Amino acid sequence: MPSSARAGSVHSSKGAFMANNYYEATGVLVLDRVTPVIQALFGAFALDESHPGNGQAYIAQIAETTNPQWPDVLDGLEDLATQLGIPMPDDEGLSIPPLLELLAVHFRADEDEELGNLIDRHSFEDTADLDALFLIATRFDDGHHLTAIQFEGCWYCSKPRLFEFGGNGCYLSREVRFISSSSQALQLGDQLRKTIVAADIEEASALIALETINLLAGVSDEPFRMNLRRRVAERLAQTPTISVT
Repeated sequence: MPSSARAGSVHSSKGAFMANNYYEATGVLVLDRVTPVIQALFGAFALDESHPGNGQAYIAQIAETTNPQWPDVLDGLEDLATQLGIPMPDDEGLSIPPLLELLAVHFRADEDEELGNLIDRHSFEDTADLDALFLIATRFDDGHHLTAIQFEGCWYCSKPRLFEFGGNGCYLSREVRFISSSSQALQLGDQLRKTIVAADIEEASALIALETINLLAGVSDEPFRMNLRRRVAERLAQTPTISVT
């Protein structure tokens, strides 16, 4: 899942007082139907194809009960390869990269550059991340036609400690990738206030520009992104500032 999310539960202490920290999230896969590929990749996320329905399938990450790991995905991919009749090496220690390479040949995605980079560079350790799973799913399309993932989560503490509660959300698709968290809002607000108090117009404008650039970076189509950037600049120059109430 996105790196901004926190996995499972963490036990922490401050002085003599113990506390537990948790991360939980729910979301949906936006797709035509749940297929063997979707089951293999997202089955460990408490996948429910019947809820909420209408082209959406439920997924979740629940502390201490549903914390999908890459070994879970490996099990699913091995089952998928068996279902597809793909010859498997006798080596019992088969890892995710060579298994993905075998599946890529079956789905005619063995020359896909993004998938190749993922296989070469990803560690495939610990919590399974939705970014990687989405990319794999879109290259291994067996009729699911996954178009987007919407996932929203929260982290919380068993004791009411300062800044140990928050939330995040992510939207993943081929066209747009956007991830944000409550911590980012606090950080940006504090930074922007300091620049305004200091009457530092250069730094304040740099902060706003950086936020806009980061948002635009989530648009995958480069020509469209460049045109969008120019149009946003034009609109900012033309539109009066509206106070937020």
